[in-house]
Amino acid sequence: MSARHPVITGLGIVSAAGFGVDEVWRAVASGTSGLTPLTLFQSPRYGQNPTGEIQRDLIALGAPTRSSRSDKLGWLAARDAIADAKINFENYAERAGIILGTSVGGSYDSEQFLTTLIKRGKMRARPTRFHECSSTVDLIAESFGLLGPGMALATACSSSALAIAQAAEMIMSGAADVMLAGGADSLSRMTWGGFHALLLVDAAGCRPFDVTRAGMSHGEGAAILVLESEENAIRRGAKILARLSGWGMSCDAYHATAPHPQGAGATAAMQAALRRANLEPSAIGYVNAHGTGTRDNDLAEAIALKTVFHNRVPPFSSTKRIFGHALAASGAMEAVVCIEALRHQTLPPNPGFGKCDPTIGLEPVTEKRHAPLTHVMSNSFGFGGNNGVLIFSRPEIVPQTRVPEKIQIGIAGLGVIGPGVVTMKEITAPLPPGRGPVFSCGELADAAMLTPNQRRRLSRLQKMALITARKSHAPDAAQRVSVTIGTGLGCLEDAGAFIENLISKDEREPMPSRFPNSVHNSPAGQVAIDQGAQAMNSAPTVSEITFECALWSGISQLAIDEADCALVGAVDEADKYLLSIGQRWGAWDENILPGEGAVMANLQRAEKISTPLARVTAVKLGRWRKPFDADREAEWIAAAVDLKRVGIFLSGARGFRQLEPMYQSVAAALQKRAGKNLEHQTYKQLCGEFHSASAFGFSVAVNLAREKNCGVLLYTLSQRGAKALCVMQP
Repeated sequence: MSARHPVITGLGIVSAAGFGVDEVWRAVASGTSGLTPLTLFQSPRYGQNPTGEIQRDLIALGAPTRSSRSDKLGWLAARDAIADAKINFENYAERAGIILGTSVGGSYDSEQFLTTLIKRGKMRARPTRFHECSSTVDLIAESFGLLGPGMALATACSSSALAIAQAAEMIMSGAADVMLAGGADSLSRMTWGGFHALLLVDAAGCRPFDVTRAGMSHGEGAAILVLESEENAIRRGAKILARLSGWGMSCDAYHATAPHPQGAGATAAMQAALRRANLEPSAIGYVNAHGTGTRDNDLAEAIALKTVFHNRVPPFSSTKRIFGHALAASGAMEAVVCIEALRHQTLPPNPGFGKCDPTIGLEPVTEKRHAPLTHVMSNSFGFGGNNGVLIFSRPEIVPQTRVPEKIQIGIAGLGVIGPGVVTMKEITAPLPPGRGPVFSCGELADAAMLTPNQRRRLSRLQKMALITARKSHAPDAAQRVSVTIGTGLGCLEDAGAFIENLISKDEREPMPSRFPNSVHNSPAGQVAIDQGAQAMNSAPTVSEITFECALWSGISQLAIDEADCALVGAVDEADKYLLSIGQRWGAWDENILPGEGAVMANLQRAEKISTPLARVTAVKLGRWRKPFDADREAEWIAAAVDLKRVGIFLSGARGFRQLEPMYQSVAAALQKRAGKNLEHQTYKQLCGEFHSASAFGFSVAVNLAREKNCGVLLYTLSQRGAKALCVMQP
C-alpha cells in the first residue's frame, strides 16, 4: 500500500440548502429543495424562475470585504474545511496547496461595473479587480498560508471534480502533502441569461430524470475538501473521513454544448475512474448523478450508466434540485454529499422525480434509505463534453489506486501565434473612446488551415487555439489525446458582446450563439472536437503562470498513462477592456504594452519521439513569500533543478514594473548559487504583457535549448503571488 494515497480529512460547504456539512446533509437526506425566487439582481425576462440563491449575508458570516461574491463563498467553505480538518498550515511551508474549479469567477461583480458603465455612462472599474477565475485561489492561499502548488480550473460544470482529481495527482506525485480542493461559483447575469437564452432552464424547477423534466435550475455555492496523503494524515493523528480511491476524466469531442447522445464521454470517464481505483463496477453502491434535468443530458447519462454497469445500475440520484446547478462548484458540493452518504450509510433521494421516463428506463432513489456503502461514485459533466468522475471509499478499505510513473517528457511539435507587432487598438463603446498601443497578432495568417465553417462560426481566440494545435499535432485516431489549454481571461470578445447586449437590452434580445463561446474552456473544447481528442480536457487559469499549470496538468496525464499525447498550451487576446482598464490603473506605458498570442506543445513520452524538439525535465508550481526573498526563491528553484545543467535563466522580466526587481534579484541569487555564469534572458519585450505570455516564453526556451545546446530554466512570477518554473533540455 502506498502512503501517498489521498484521503479526505476536512469538509466545508456553503449552499442555498444550508451552511456547513451537518445542515446541508439534513437538507439532502430529507430531499428539501433550496430553490427560491431570485433576489440577487434584476432579471426582467427570467426573474420568476426559481434558483438556488444563497440569501445570507456573507460578510456577516466573516467573509473578506475586498473580494468577489465567488471569492467570499470559496473563502467561507475553505475556513470551515480547515477547521474541520484541524490542520495548521504553518507546519507545511510549501507542501500545502490549493486547486479550485470555477467558471463564473468575479463575473457577478464585473457585471456591476458594466451595468454602471452602460446604464449611467460612468466607469467605476474597482469591481473588476477580482474578475479573474483565479482570484478565489489567491485569496484563500493568502489568507491561510498555502505556499504550495495552486491553480484554478475553468472547465465548466466539471471544474471542481477535475480540481479534486488534480489535487489528488499532486499528492500522489509527491508535489504536495496537503491540498485544498473543490470549487466556488456565484450566480451571475451572464450564466443566468446564457442558459435561459439556450432554453435550458425549467421554469418550475429542475426535475432530474423525470419524464416531464424541462431543464436545469441555477444555483450557487462552494465546497472545499482537505485532501492529504494517508501518511501525513496518520502522522498528525487526523480523522480520515473517506478515501479518494479513483478518478477519471474524458472528453466527448462531440459538440460545444450538447452531450454525446450515447453518453460516450461519460462512459469513458466512469470506466477510467474504476480503472484507476482497480474496482469492478459491481463494487459501486451508489452514484450521485450529474442529473441536471435537461432532456438530452439525463438521457445520455442514463445510457452511460447502463453501459458501465451492464444494465445492473446501482442506486443513483441527483441532488441538483436541493442546491440548484452551482456550475463549477457542483462537483465539489456533490462530493461532500457522497462522503456524507458513506459516513451515514444512507442513499440520498432525488427530489423533483415523479414518473419514470420510458426512454431512460431507470428510476432514481426517491426516498432516503439506509444501505451498506463501501464505494460511491460522483459524476460531473460540462460544456464542451468535459467529464469528471470521482470514486470515494470508506476509510478502512485497502486502496488499489494506480501510482503515477516517473517518465521523461519530449516535445514532438510546437505551434505558435506570436509575437505580435505593435499596433494601435481602438477602445470602443460602451467604454470611453480612446486608443492605445498593443502587441497584436492581427489577422490570423494561417486561418486557411481552418474549415470555412470554423472561420465563420468561431471566435478569434478559438481560431488561435485551433491553428496552433494543428501546427503542433496531426489528428491520429490511434492515439489517446488529452487537451489542456490555459487562458487567463478567456474569450473576452464573445463574453463582452454577450453581456453588453444582455444588460443594454434588458434580456429582450439574447444572443444564444455567443454564450457557448464565452466560457474559458471553449478553446480546449473546440480543439478536442477538431482533433478527436477524447482523453482529459481542461482549462487552467492562473494569471501569469497559466501556461505552466497547463503544462503540469498535461504531463500528469502522460504519467498516469491516461494519454499517449498531451496537447498543452495557452491563449489570450488583447481586448478593449484589458487596454482601457489597464490605462486607467496605470499598467501600461511606453515600455510595458498589453499583448496576445497562442502556443501549443505536443508532449509525449520521450522514448516515443525519434527526434524531440527538446525535453521537459522539471515543472514546479508554488507561491512566493512576502516580503520577497531572492535567496529563498533560489533555494526553491534549486530543490527542483540541477543548476549545473542549466545555462540560461529565462524570466518574465521587462513586463510589469513591480516584478522587475524581483526577477533581477533572483537572477543574481541563482548566479551566486550556481557558482557560474548563468545568462539571464527575457522575452516580454517581444510579445508584450499578457497572462499567457509565459507560453511564448516556453517556445523561446525550446529554441534556445536547441540552438545553444544547454538547459534553459523558465521562471515566472505573478503579481498576485503565484510562481512557476519549468526546465527544457536539448
